[in-house]
Amino acid sequence: MTLPEMMNAVVLEAPQQIVYKQIPVPALEPGWVLLKVGAVSICGSDVLRVWAGHARVLPIVLGHECAGTVVAVGDGVDAGLMGRRFALIPLIPNMDSPISDLGFYSSSPGYSFIGSRINGGFADYVAVPAANIIELPADVPLHLGALLEPCTVAHHALNRSGGVAGKSVSVFGVGAIGLLTIQVAKALGARQIIAVDLSDAHLEAARHFGAHVTVNPKTTDAVKAIMEATEFGADVSVEVAGVPATLMQATLSTRAGGDLVLVGNQPVHKEISLDFFEQFMRRQLNMHGSWMSYSKPFPGMEWQHCLDLMQAGELNLEEMITHKLTLPELPDMFAQINAGGLDYRKIMVFADGA
Repeated sequence: MTLPEMMNAVVLEAPQQIVYKQIPVPALEPGWVLLKVGAVSICGSDVLRVWAGHARVLPIVLGHECAGTVVAVGDGVDAGLMGRRFALIPLIPNMDSPISDLGFYSSSPGYSFIGSRINGGFADYVAVPAANIIELPADVPLHLGALLEPCTVAHHALNRSGGVAGKSVSVFGVGAIGLLTIQVAKALGARQIIAVDLSDAHLEAARHFGAHVTVNPKTTDAVKAIMEATEFGADVSVEVAGVPATLMQATLSTRAGGDLVLVGNQPVHKEISLDFFEQFMRRQLNMHGSWMSYSKPFPGMEWQHCLDLMQAGELNLEEMITHKLTLPELPDMFAQINAGGLDYRKIMVFADGA
């Protein structure tokens, strides 16, 4: 296959300046492969990089929820990968870090990240280390393979709690990651799943994807509702919203000795009441931070297990996709998101126009 010299890409050139243009097809380093992007999804972090100044490198091609086909390999890479379909594993760990030796790859200094620190998948092609791809089963299409990464984020969060089989699980904030957390919790054998969100539409989706109980704090006392549903409180609470109020609700509604997992990014310059710590202590809770989706050995069991769940039909990912578009339409979609009022779960971009 003869590769073109130039490719289509959506590039964040400066804060809030994202454009569709042509850029050179990336050259391959030894040990790397070139993926022809089949599908790539917008992550909430991509929105923050465009509109909230979270981009670490400019200009940058964003997009880390991605899947495609290997069309070229660098020196030292098995040519047998050519023509096979893979999902992207975006974290490039610093394997020299002692923190990586412990398996906390995303917490170690010196890592890189495809779609954040180097160019990602909002393009016709993306270059990645051969260690950063995982093969898709024949019956998992590329656009669902692109959702593997956010599925692993949900799986990792639940793993951080010590497991959810046979337990009650409360999920605070049921946007895309919250809905995936519900689905993965159900697939992992959670006995009862409770969804908490301020949006009735989100709660309706939560019920559709497996929540047994839904609570809207605007109309119902969330802590009281969870205590009534569980008697003693949830065994595991997962805070996905990134809001101090829900962090307190999660603390007050988790049973004594239970597990609280923090997934949502709390806002900067906000304070947490000392009562939070008092209540946390009195309940003798276990707090777990969850950052990305990696465990030892890299990239972690979450990745293969989520593929297994996809293949077994345990995850309803097709209905997670609310919008489908092509690469040239992507800048306008980012503008629509920024304007507000767009109801979406996952937005899937088909690089080849499929």
